[in-house]
Amino acid sequence: MSDQHVYAVAMSGGVDSSTTAAMLQARGHQVFGVTMDIHEHCSAAIDGAANVCRMLGIPHFVLDAQVEFQRRVMDVFAAYYARGMTPNPCAFCNRDIKLSLLLNFALSKGADLMATGHYVNMSVDGSQVLLREAANPRKDQSYFLSLVARENLRYVRFPLGNISDKAETRKRAAEFGLHNFAQKDSQDICFIKEGNYKRFLKEKYSNLGVFENGDIRLLDDGQALGKHDGIVNYTIGQRRGLGIAFNEPLYVIALNAGKNEVIVGNASALDRREFGVFSTNWILDMPSEFEATVKLRSLSGKTKARITKNNDGSEAKVELLEPSTTPVTPGQVCAIYDAHNTVIGAGIIEGNDRVR
Repeated sequence: MSDQHVYAVAMSGGVDSSTTAAMLQARGHQVFGVTMDIHEHCSAAIDGAANVCRMLGIPHFVLDAQVEFQRRVMDVFAAYYARGMTPNPCAFCNRDIKLSLLLNFALSKGADLMATGHYVNMSVDGSQVLLREAANPRKDQSYFLSLVARENLRYVRFPLGNISDKAETRKRAAEFGLHNFAQKDSQDICFIKEGNYKRFLKEKYSNLGVFENGDIRLLDDGQALGKHDGIVNYTIGQRRGLGIAFNEPLYVIALNAGKNEVIVGNASALDRREFGVFSTNWILDMPSEFEATVKLRSLSGKTKARITKNNDGSEAKVELLEPSTTPVTPGQVCAIYDAHNTVIGAGIIEGNDRVR
Protein backbone atom coordinates (compact mmCIF):
# COMPACT_ATOMS: atom_id res chain seq x y z
CA MET A 1 0.00 0.00 0.00
CA SER A 2 1.28 3.47 -0.87
CA ASP A 3 2.44 5.72 1.96
CA GLN A 4 0.97 8.74 0.18
CA HIS A 5 -2.44 9.99 1.33
CA VAL A 6 -5.05 12.58 0.54
CA TYR A 7 -5.06 14.77 3.65
CA ALA A 8 -7.65 17.29 4.71
CA VAL A 9 -6.09 19.70 7.19
CA ALA A 10 -8.37 21.38 9.73
CA MET A 11 -7.25 24.99 9.29
CA SER A 12 -7.96 27.94 11.57
CA GLY A 13 -5.67 30.47 9.92
CA GLY A 14 -3.16 30.04 12.76
CA VAL A 15 0.47 29.00 12.54
CA ASP A 16 -0.02 25.45 13.86
CA SER A 17 -2.57 24.29 11.29
CA SER A 18 -0.83 26.23 8.49
CA THR A 19 2.50 24.55 9.28
CA THR A 20 0.75 21.18 9.41
CA ALA A 21 -0.56 21.68 5.87
CA ALA A 22 2.83 22.81 4.56
CA MET A 23 4.64 19.88 6.20
CA LEU A 24 2.29 17.30 4.68
CA GLN A 25 2.52 18.92 1.26
CA ALA A 26 6.34 18.90 1.48
CA ARG A 27 6.21 15.17 2.20
CA GLY A 28 4.43 14.60 -1.09
CA HIS A 29 0.89 14.12 0.14
CA GLN A 30 -2.13 15.57 -1.64
CA VAL A 31 -3.50 18.22 0.70
CA PHE A 32 -6.54 20.47 0.97
CA GLY A 33 -7.77 22.71 3.76
CA VAL A 34 -11.09 22.59 5.61
CA THR A 35 -12.32 25.32 7.94
CA MET A 36 -15.42 25.48 10.11
CA ASP A 37 -17.76 28.45 10.18
CA ILE A 38 -19.04 27.93 13.71
CA HIS A 39 -19.93 31.35 15.12
CA GLU A 40 -20.14 35.05 14.37
CA HIS A 41 -16.43 35.70 15.01
CA CYS A 42 -15.11 33.26 12.39
CA SER A 43 -14.60 35.50 9.38
CA ALA A 44 -10.95 36.35 10.17
CA ALA A 45 -10.08 32.68 10.71
CA ILE A 46 -11.76 31.67 7.44
CA ASP A 47 -9.99 34.42 5.50
CA GLY A 48 -6.64 33.56 7.10
CA ALA A 49 -6.99 29.86 6.25
CA ALA A 50 -8.04 30.69 2.70
CA ASN A 51 -4.98 32.93 2.27
CA VAL A 52 -2.62 30.17 3.44
CA CYS A 53 -4.26 27.67 1.10
CA ARG A 54 -3.83 30.06 -1.83
CA MET A 55 -0.17 30.50 -0.96
CA LEU A 56 0.32 26.72 -0.81
CA GLY A 57 -1.71 26.22 -3.99
CA ILE A 58 -4.18 23.83 -2.38
CA PRO A 59 -8.01 23.80 -2.36
CA HIS A 60 -9.90 25.23 0.59
CA PHE A 61 -13.41 24.28 1.74
CA VAL A 62 -15.62 25.87 4.40
CA LEU A 63 -18.19 23.92 6.41
CA ASP A 64 -21.13 25.88 7.82
CA ALA A 65 -21.50 24.27 11.25
CA GLN A 66 -23.04 27.17 13.16
CA VAL A 67 -26.28 25.36 14.05
CA GLU A 68 -24.55 22.24 15.34
CA PHE A 69 -21.85 24.22 17.14
CA GLN A 70 -24.43 26.25 19.01
CA ARG A 71 -26.42 23.14 19.93
CA ARG A 72 -23.53 20.89 20.91
CA VAL A 73 -21.01 23.35 22.31
CA MET A 74 -22.39 26.79 23.18
CA ASP A 75 -25.73 25.62 24.58
CA VAL A 76 -24.01 22.85 26.55
CA PHE A 77 -21.42 25.35 27.82
CA ALA A 78 -24.23 27.52 29.21
CA ALA A 79 -26.19 24.56 30.57
CA TYR A 80 -23.18 23.35 32.57
CA TYR A 81 -22.86 26.74 34.28
CA ALA A 82 -26.60 26.74 35.03
CA ARG A 83 -26.06 23.48 36.93
CA GLY A 84 -23.11 24.70 38.94
CA MET A 85 -20.52 22.97 36.76
CA THR A 86 -17.41 24.31 34.99
CA PRO A 87 -17.33 23.13 31.35
CA ASN A 88 -14.45 22.54 28.97
CA PRO A 89 -15.87 23.63 25.59
CA CYS A 90 -12.70 22.85 23.60
CA ALA A 91 -12.96 19.17 24.59
CA PHE A 92 -16.63 19.14 23.56
CA CYS A 93 -15.81 20.80 20.23
CA ASN A 94 -13.08 18.26 19.47
CA ARG A 95 -15.43 15.38 20.28
CA ASP A 96 -18.62 16.57 18.60
CA ILE A 97 -17.60 19.09 15.93
CA LYS A 98 -13.97 19.16 14.78
CA LEU A 99 -13.16 15.44 14.94
CA SER A 100 -16.68 14.31 14.11
CA LEU A 101 -18.70 16.71 11.96
CA LEU A 102 -15.69 18.29 10.23
CA LEU A 103 -14.00 14.90 9.87
CA ASN A 104 -17.02 13.49 8.05
CA PHE A 105 -17.10 16.58 5.82
CA ALA A 106 -13.41 16.11 4.99
CA LEU A 107 -13.90 12.44 4.12
CA SER A 108 -16.85 13.37 1.90
CA LYS A 109 -14.54 15.73 -0.04
CA GLY A 110 -12.18 12.89 -0.89
CA ALA A 111 -9.74 12.79 2.01
CA ASP A 112 -8.66 9.46 3.41
CA LEU A 113 -7.15 11.12 6.51
CA MET A 114 -7.53 14.43 8.35
CA ALA A 115 -4.70 16.24 10.13
CA THR A 116 -4.84 18.94 12.79
CA GLY A 117 -2.30 21.22 14.44
CA HIS A 118 -2.72 19.70 17.90
CA TYR A 119 0.44 18.86 19.84
CA VAL A 120 -0.08 15.18 20.52
CA ASN A 121 1.28 11.85 19.28
CA MET A 122 -0.76 8.98 17.94
CA SER A 123 -0.25 5.66 16.20
CA VAL A 124 -2.73 3.23 14.68
CA ASP A 125 -2.07 -0.51 14.55
CA GLY A 126 -5.03 -2.45 13.21
CA SER A 127 -7.93 -1.82 15.58
CA GLN A 128 -5.70 -0.29 18.26
CA VAL A 129 -5.30 3.47 18.57
CA LEU A 130 -2.59 4.85 20.85
CA LEU A 131 -3.06 8.53 21.71
CA ARG A 132 0.07 9.70 23.53
CA GLU A 133 1.31 12.92 25.03
CA ALA A 134 3.36 15.23 22.81
CA ALA A 135 7.16 15.28 22.97
CA ASN A 136 6.93 18.52 24.95
CA PRO A 137 4.62 17.97 27.97
CA ARG A 138 4.13 21.73 28.32
CA LYS A 139 2.57 21.87 24.85
CA ASP A 140 0.69 18.57 25.10
CA GLN A 141 -2.99 18.70 24.13
CA SER A 142 -3.96 15.07 24.66
CA TYR A 143 -6.24 16.16 27.52
CA PHE A 144 -8.43 18.09 25.06
CA LEU A 145 -8.68 15.07 22.74
CA SER A 146 -9.41 12.44 25.36
CA LEU A 147 -13.18 12.47 24.73
CA VAL A 148 -12.81 11.81 20.97
CA ALA A 149 -14.08 8.39 19.92
CA ARG A 150 -11.49 5.80 18.95
CA GLU A 151 -13.34 5.19 15.66
CA ASN A 152 -12.83 8.84 14.70
CA LEU A 153 -9.22 9.05 15.87
CA ARG A 154 -8.34 6.28 13.42
CA TYR A 155 -8.78 8.81 10.59
CA VAL A 156 -6.81 11.67 12.20
CA ARG A 157 -3.10 12.45 12.32
CA PHE A 158 -1.10 15.00 14.33
CA PRO A 159 2.15 15.96 12.54
CA LEU A 160 3.26 18.44 15.23
CA GLY A 161 3.42 15.86 18.03
CA ASN A 162 7.20 15.49 17.98
CA ILE A 163 8.03 19.18 17.62
CA SER A 164 9.90 20.39 20.69
CA ASP A 165 8.20 23.76 21.18
CA LYS A 166 6.26 26.54 19.50
CA ALA A 167 9.46 28.32 18.51
CA GLU A 168 10.35 25.36 16.32
CA THR A 169 6.89 25.44 14.71
CA ARG A 170 7.32 29.14 13.94
CA LYS A 171 10.79 28.47 12.51
CA ARG A 172 9.37 25.81 10.19
CA ALA A 173 6.52 28.11 9.18
CA ALA A 174 9.01 30.84 8.26
CA GLU A 175 11.04 28.33 6.24
CA PHE A 176 7.89 27.43 4.31
CA GLY A 177 7.30 31.15 3.65
CA LEU A 178 4.07 31.28 5.65
CA HIS A 179 3.11 34.88 6.33
CA ASN A 180 1.57 34.04 9.72
CA PHE A 181 4.71 32.50 11.28
CA ALA A 182 4.81 35.18 14.00
CA GLN A 183 1.05 35.30 14.59
CA LYS A 184 0.09 35.57 18.26
CA ASP A 185 -1.42 32.48 19.87
CA SER A 186 -5.08 32.61 20.81
CA GLN A 187 -5.65 31.91 24.51
CA ASP A 188 -9.39 32.56 24.72
CA ILE A 189 -12.45 30.44 24.08
CA CYS A 190 -13.01 31.01 20.37
CA PHE A 191 -16.68 32.01 20.57
CA ILE A 192 -16.24 34.47 23.45
CA LYS A 193 -14.83 37.92 22.82
CA GLU A 194 -11.91 38.94 25.04
CA GLY A 195 -12.38 35.82 27.18
CA ASN A 196 -15.30 37.35 29.07
CA TYR A 197 -17.55 34.29 29.47
CA LYS A 198 -19.72 36.03 32.09
CA ARG A 199 -20.67 38.76 29.62
CA PHE A 200 -21.29 36.09 26.98
CA LEU A 201 -23.68 34.22 29.28
CA LYS A 202 -25.47 37.41 30.31
CA GLU A 203 -25.98 38.45 26.67
CA LYS A 204 -26.88 35.06 25.19
CA TYR A 205 -28.31 33.00 28.06
CA SER A 206 -29.81 35.47 30.54
CA ASN A 207 -32.78 33.14 31.10
CA LEU A 208 -30.69 30.47 32.85
CA GLY A 209 -30.60 32.24 36.20
CA VAL A 210 -26.84 32.02 36.71
CA PHE A 211 -26.69 35.68 37.80
CA GLU A 212 -29.43 35.51 40.44
CA ASN A 213 -28.41 36.43 43.98
CA GLY A 214 -28.29 33.70 46.60
CA ASP A 215 -26.71 32.58 49.86
CA ILE A 216 -23.11 31.71 50.61
CA ARG A 217 -23.30 28.92 53.19
CA LEU A 218 -20.78 27.20 55.40
CA LEU A 219 -20.28 23.52 54.61
CA ASP A 220 -20.08 22.39 58.25
CA ASP A 221 -23.39 23.71 59.60
CA GLY A 222 -25.17 25.42 56.70
CA GLN A 223 -24.77 28.86 58.29
CA ALA A 224 -25.44 31.72 55.86
CA LEU A 225 -22.33 33.91 55.75
CA GLY A 226 -23.36 36.35 53.06
CA LYS A 227 -24.81 36.76 49.58
CA HIS A 228 -23.40 35.93 46.17
CA ASP A 229 -24.18 37.66 42.87
CA GLY A 230 -24.69 34.52 40.77
CA ILE A 231 -23.11 31.06 40.85
CA VAL A 232 -21.48 31.74 37.49
CA ASN A 233 -19.05 34.05 39.30
CA TYR A 234 -17.58 31.23 41.40
CA THR A 235 -15.54 28.10 40.80
CA ILE A 236 -14.41 25.19 42.96
CA GLY A 237 -11.28 26.04 44.95
CA GLN A 238 -11.77 29.80 44.72
CA ARG A 239 -10.57 31.73 47.77
CA ARG A 240 -10.43 35.39 46.79
CA GLY A 241 -13.41 37.59 46.03
CA LEU A 242 -15.91 35.82 48.29
CA GLY A 243 -16.79 39.06 50.09
CA ILE A 244 -17.27 37.42 53.49
CA ALA A 245 -15.40 37.63 56.79
CA PHE A 246 -14.54 34.52 58.79
CA ASN A 247 -12.01 33.40 61.38
CA GLU A 248 -10.13 31.18 58.90
CA PRO A 249 -9.56 31.14 55.13
CA LEU A 250 -12.55 29.78 53.23
CA TYR A 251 -12.72 28.21 49.77
CA VAL A 252 -15.56 27.41 47.41
CA ILE A 253 -16.29 23.71 47.99
CA ALA A 254 -19.44 23.25 45.90
CA LEU A 255 -22.05 25.10 43.84
CA ASN A 256 -25.58 23.99 44.66
CA ALA A 257 -27.46 25.16 41.59
CA GLY A 258 -30.76 23.64 42.74
CA LYS A 259 -30.83 25.95 45.76
CA ASN A 260 -28.71 28.68 44.15
CA GLU A 261 -26.13 28.42 46.92
CA VAL A 262 -22.35 28.73 47.05
CA ILE A 263 -20.95 26.31 49.65
CA VAL A 264 -17.68 27.28 51.34
CA GLY A 265 -15.37 25.50 53.76
CA ASN A 266 -11.76 25.13 54.84
CA ALA A 267 -8.96 23.85 52.62
CA SER A 268 -9.24 20.27 53.85
CA ALA A 269 -12.75 20.02 52.41
CA LEU A 270 -11.26 20.39 48.91
CA ASP A 271 -9.45 17.05 49.29
CA ARG A 272 -12.14 15.01 47.56
CA ARG A 273 -10.89 11.49 46.94
CA GLU A 274 -13.87 9.83 45.22
CA PHE A 275 -16.13 11.04 42.41
CA GLY A 276 -18.04 9.74 39.45
CA VAL A 277 -17.55 10.45 35.76
CA PHE A 278 -20.17 10.17 33.02
CA SER A 279 -20.22 10.36 29.20
CA THR A 280 -17.11 8.21 29.27
CA ASN A 281 -14.95 7.48 26.25
CA TRP A 282 -12.60 4.49 26.16
CA ILE A 283 -9.76 4.61 23.63
CA LEU A 284 -8.06 1.53 25.10
CA ASP A 285 -9.88 -1.64 26.17
CA MET A 286 -9.53 -2.04 29.92
CA PRO A 287 -10.93 -4.35 32.60
CA SER A 288 -13.79 -3.25 34.82
CA GLU A 289 -11.34 -2.14 37.50
CA PHE A 290 -7.77 -0.89 37.02
CA GLU A 291 -5.21 1.58 38.33
CA ALA A 292 -3.95 4.51 36.26
CA THR A 293 -3.21 8.23 36.56
CA VAL A 294 -5.70 11.02 35.93
CA LYS A 295 -5.54 14.68 34.93
CA LEU A 296 -8.35 16.83 36.32
CA ARG A 297 -7.45 20.00 34.40
CA SER A 298 -5.47 20.59 31.23
CA LEU A 299 -2.50 22.16 33.06
CA SER A 300 -2.59 20.00 36.18
CA GLY A 301 -0.22 17.20 37.04
CA LYS A 302 -1.29 13.56 37.09
CA THR A 303 -2.64 11.81 40.16
CA LYS A 304 -2.68 8.06 40.82
CA ALA A 305 -6.19 6.63 40.84
CA ARG A 306 -8.28 3.48 40.81
CA ILE A 307 -10.98 3.39 38.12
CA THR A 308 -14.08 1.20 38.42
CA LYS A 309 -16.42 1.05 35.42
CA ASN A 310 -20.15 0.41 35.63
CA ASN A 311 -21.63 -2.56 33.75
CA ASP A 312 -21.66 -0.99 30.28
CA GLY A 313 -18.71 1.36 30.80
CA SER A 314 -20.80 4.49 30.27
CA GLU A 315 -19.91 5.71 33.76
CA ALA A 316 -17.10 5.07 36.20
CA LYS A 317 -16.03 5.74 39.76
CA VAL A 318 -12.65 7.38 40.28
CA GLU A 319 -10.84 6.89 43.58
CA LEU A 320 -7.77 9.08 43.98
CA LEU A 321 -4.94 7.18 45.65
CA GLU A 322 -3.05 10.34 46.60
CA PRO A 323 -3.91 14.01 47.13
CA SER A 324 -4.54 16.00 43.97
CA THR A 325 -2.94 19.39 43.45
CA THR A 326 -6.08 20.36 41.50
CA PRO A 327 -9.56 20.54 43.06
CA VAL A 328 -12.10 18.06 41.71
CA THR A 329 -14.32 20.33 39.62
CA PRO A 330 -17.69 19.09 38.28
CA GLY A 331 -18.00 19.59 34.53
CA GLN A 332 -14.29 19.31 33.82
CA VAL A 333 -12.76 16.42 31.90
CA CYS A 334 -11.07 13.66 33.87
CA ALA A 335 -8.50 12.25 31.41
CA ILE A 336 -7.09 8.82 32.25
CA TYR A 337 -3.53 7.77 31.31
CA ASP A 338 -1.46 4.60 31.56
CA ALA A 339 2.15 4.43 32.76
CA HIS A 340 3.43 5.24 29.26
CA ASN A 341 1.57 8.59 28.93
CA THR A 342 -1.02 7.00 26.64
CA VAL A 343 -4.64 8.09 26.97
CA ILE A 344 -6.83 5.25 28.20
CA GLY A 345 -10.02 7.31 28.08
CA ALA A 346 -11.91 10.08 29.81
CA GLY A 347 -15.18 11.16 31.35
CA ILE A 348 -16.93 14.25 32.68
CA ILE A 349 -16.72 14.84 36.43
CA GLU A 350 -20.15 14.63 38.01
CA GLY A 351 -21.71 17.41 40.02
CA ASN A 352 -25.02 17.78 41.80
CA ASP A 353 -26.73 17.44 38.44
CA ARG A 354 -25.74 16.08 35.04
CA VAL A 355 -25.77 17.60 31.60
CA ARG A 356 -25.63 15.12 28.74
